Amino acid sequence: MDARVTPVINSIGDIRVQAGGHILGPRAIEDYELVYFPDGTGTIYEVEELSILLDTPCFVLTQPGVQHRYLFDRDRNVRHLFVHFDYELLRAKDPRFTSMLQQVHVVPAHHSSLIAAILQQIVVVANHQSHHWKRRLTSLFDAALEELAAYADKTPEFAASSYPVQIARSIAYMDAHLTEPITIESIAQQSGWSHEHFTRMFVAAVGMTPKRMLLERRLHYAEELMMRGQGTVKQISYLAGFGDEHHFSKMYKRIRGITATEYIERCKSPIFRHAVIEDHRDRSFVNRHIVVNADIK
Repeated sequence: MDARVTPVINSIGDIRVQAGGHILGPRAIEDYELVYFPDGTGTIYEVEELSILLDTPCFVLTQPGVQHRYLFDRDRNVRHLFVHFDYELLRAKDPRFTSMLQQVHVVPAHHSSLIAAILQQIVVVANHQSHHWKRRLTSLFDAALEELAAYADKTPEFAASSYPVQIARSIAYMDAHLTEPITIESIAQQSGWSHEHFTRMFVAAVGMTPKRMLLERRLHYAEELMMRGQGTVKQISYLAGFGDEHHFSKMYKRIRGITATEYIERCKSPIFRHAVIEDHRDRSFVNRHIVVNADIK
């Protein structure tokens, strides 16, 4: 195990509460608790003067010292998987988890199926207790918390499925005119909002500014072209809508950590050269070669 800070798991469970309207609490626990309800029921979670009906599959995060209680469904059995844990980074209010700690009480599970799969696997590993099982539990749960924090931060992979119509329309316009010299003003016009209001709403929904999203989409398209070896850096910068080789090269190096020329070199394998580029560019992640560690050639 490396020396970095990781969650400390205290207990794990998979419990089916019998119908009858049983109540857990009110209580305040000393550690954190993440609960997964795989089925929507009439169960109610009460916390901080809020009363939340858990009528769809969801996750519930409870923090230490917070008064809360569960009013379980009267008519149905209620299955829930839970992990009690502690985590120094959460206690220290690490910026990575700010949104999660401030905003998240209940998270819809349909946006976070990976977290559900991880929690179910944690229960399996904990029950079998095979070699290095505690290390595996820590690694799995660490990943689950990172995904939960990403959901709270409204990162694009979670936000995309629930964009407001105005935002979705502006992104579609962005994609349709990606190679043209469009402006943020023209993109904002597609929403029917003022430039200032559009920018605020865009950041709230997407988690990045419209300028940054346009840049990312152009970089992705440029990478598709570079992967196929379709032109020089200068030619690709114009084809991808940058209009200026110097600007493209500078932004690519700043954001990707390597130069565009280096990326082209890394994609000289025939497997990349024969990749098919779709004309409709639906923003899937087919035909992507992503350099994570630039030091490894």
